[in-house]
Amino acid sequence: MAIVWTGELSGNAVIAATDADGNTLWSWHLWITDYDPAASAYTTPAASSGTTWTFMDRNLGAMSATPADGFRTHGMVYQWGRKDPFPAPNGPTQMDENYNYINGMDGETPLFDIEGNILPTLLSLAEYHGTIAKSIANPMTFYAMTYTHTGEMDEYGEEIVINDPVTGDWTDPSDDDLWGGESGKKSIYDPCPPGWKVPVSDASGVTPYDWMKFASMTWDNTNMGAIQDGQWFPACGTRAYASGGCDFQQANAYGGIWFGTKGKAASDLSLYPTLYGQYMFIINGKRTFKVNKDKRSQGMSVRAVRDI
Repeated sequence: MAIVWTGELSGNAVIAATDADGNTLWSWHLWITDYDPAASAYTTPAASSGTTWTFMDRNLGAMSATPADGFRTHGMVYQWGRKDPFPAPNGPTQMDENYNYINGMDGETPLFDIEGNILPTLLSLAEYHGTIAKSIANPMTFYAMTYTHTGEMDEYGEEIVINDPVTGDWTDPSDDDLWGGESGKKSIYDPCPPGWKVPVSDASGVTPYDWMKFASMTWDNTNMGAIQDGQWFPACGTRAYASGGCDFQQANAYGGIWFGTKGKAASDLSLYPTLYGQYMFIINGKRTFKVNKDKRSQGMSVRAVRDI
């Protein structure tokens, strides 16, 4: 049995078990904080189906749930279905049309190895054509996707864009049950601590964020986030699906919270093969607290529910 000694510091770290050649066999996220999830858990009102969910009061990896603590409330972000975390943006960013940083505004949190050496940014380490096996062997690698503009229009007048992989997922082949959205059971790829899991829609199709309503929400312009029923939902930004770079637009802050249920795809996947994950949108406006879908290669927040 291995024991990891964290000392007196708080924060987030990833540790790995390796073979004799240094190849990663498995990795774990250490969320080191003075926080008892059960002490401040929030149980939702019963949905129309009768289902309730008991949520943590903060995103995975967050060091605080107090709005005034700013970026400390943001936590980590995840590609849909992955177990390993990436730091959320830690400041304003500017990106060009290719999702690369400009004007020195990268929003990156400095990362260090066990000896205190600073590591390259996640954007510079990003790769393409991910698989489950690659993600296990390379927990710090963000598997981005590319896309090609065809200049052709579909029947709705929208330009046809070809994704690579064609699904827009970070992994090829895709798997709809990586976070238990099909089976309803916690999987080995679930990033939540023991006793908690990524929320999924119930058997009736009601989403775990059905209780969140725009009319009941208060937007905090100073700290950039939404409050409902005393629960704080910061606009954390994302890691862009096409590069792995941080995207935090301070002038129009937004974010999303993944849950483990797949998003609705086109009925004809041969023509429109993109697959999606579902998330709750956090942004200032009537789109706040609306369930949306996005490409699974996008990096967004996760908030755990009690695993019962």
